[in-house]
Amino acid sequence: MAHLFTYGSLMFEDVWNRLIKGNYLSQQASLAGYARRSVKGDEYPVIFKANELVEGVVYYDINEEDMAILDAFEGEYYERTEVELLVKNEPIQACVYVLKEKHFDIIDPKPWSEALFATEGIKRFLAHYKGFA
Repeated sequence: MAHLFTYGSLMFEDVWNRLIKGNYLSQQASLAGYARRSVKGDEYPVIFKANELVEGVVYYDINEEDMAILDAFEGEYYERTEVELLVKNEPIQACVYVLKEKHFDIIDPKPWSEALFATEGIKRFLAHYKGFA
């Protein structure tokens, strides 16, 4: 079982619950050394190595079945990577989906807005994202 840091659509229960069968504890967390940006022409973000801080949610002890669902959801553009997060100023190890360098052309230079996604983007994302099996 592994912990998973989420920084975009998976932070939202409406998205998470469409995919995941298990019930997992979660907490706010932060990831140093990465940047989060929008994807060109889409609702969700990506992260990549950079000298910034990404805020998100960590889910604990994800079982293998749900992790396989998440791998399929994230698709070929991402690589699941082990990182060190901070949760309440304590370091923990977790996995995170990082954009593969060969796909950096999809990065929009503008930052992704969690608040904008919560009020507008999530509706479009849930209606149109093809990653829901």
